[in-house]
Amino acid sequence: MKTTTTVLFLAALITVSVGARGANAQSEKLRVAMASISTSQVNIWVPLDTGLFKKHRLDVDLVFISGAPIVNAALLAGEVAIAQGGPAPSIQTNLKGAGTYIILGNTNRFPYQLVVAPNIKDIADLKGKRFAIARIGAADHSAVLFVLPRLGLQPEKDLSLIAVGAVPSRFAALVNGSVAATLLIPPETTKARELGFRVLKNFMDIDVDFQQNALYTTKSFIDRKTDTLRRFVMAYSEGIHYIHTNAKGTQQIMKKYLKGDDKAIEEAYTEVVLKAAPKIPYPTKSGLQTLMKFMAATTPEIANTKPEDFIDTRFIKELEDSGFYARLYR
Repeated sequence: MKTTTTVLFLAALITVSVGARGANAQSEKLRVAMASISTSQVNIWVPLDTGLFKKHRLDVDLVFISGAPIVNAALLAGEVAIAQGGPAPSIQTNLKGAGTYIILGNTNRFPYQLVVAPNIKDIADLKGKRFAIARIGAADHSAVLFVLPRLGLQPEKDLSLIAVGAVPSRFAALVNGSVAATLLIPPETTKARELGFRVLKNFMDIDVDFQQNALYTTKSFIDRKTDTLRRFVMAYSEGIHYIHTNAKGTQQIMKKYLKGDDKAIEEAYTEVVLKAAPKIPYPTKSGLQTLMKFMAATTPEIANTKPEDFIDTRFIKELEDSGFYARLYR
């Protein structure tokens, strides 16, 4: 009975949404934050720029707030309703009783490529070299600690890790020779190759689940704005479908935000966006477990928790049970 009710409700929701659009109904304003200007944000740009949010009666105001911890603070302060960024701050505030929950998964793998100086021919050549990371505890640092041992390198023993900041700063450190290697994301990888640097490994091709990015909100917002979140998840999911079925349109949107040339944008689309955008955007429990393993070093109480404690996937599950995704991709 519950499943039937859910299906009927969702069918009614879709009907009401279409009817409301025909009647030029007023859209609901919704302020959403993103933590970076990078390929990991494409999933939110597409439904915004293609009008999918408006289709579902949402007037989304997308704001850039640099860094997931600051984004999370804005969420807790009520300045934004939903946040897209690294999920670690959401997990930490949840542990402290603030009631933040991950509702959608975004980038479910490490989206980086290992870029090295021209004289580095093999992973072993990096031993003793300076390696640029954003900062201790950042997502790229986690990627270094988790993936490089699988390639035969012990980062904390074999490398000198230098915290220099975000992707542009790491790229600059590589170009000026102050480091021998770093992790970059397209389109910077395309620029690096054009300057003679080498890509040793694409981490997207390594079978490692990691919740790099996610969308999260507060329990209070979930309880108060259930219908709003249902419509948001529908629009977001239709945006992912657009990404997987409209390469040209998606790349045009990426170019607007990322400012790269056609070659760099195409690489970012094929090597990161397509591989990182799950068609049904569940957060990955194994990916969260990987993240939580790293967080345990500074947040020991996390050892007594499980990924399910930090997620609320009711909206995706309702859509999946209703056949929404099956119809979308048939």
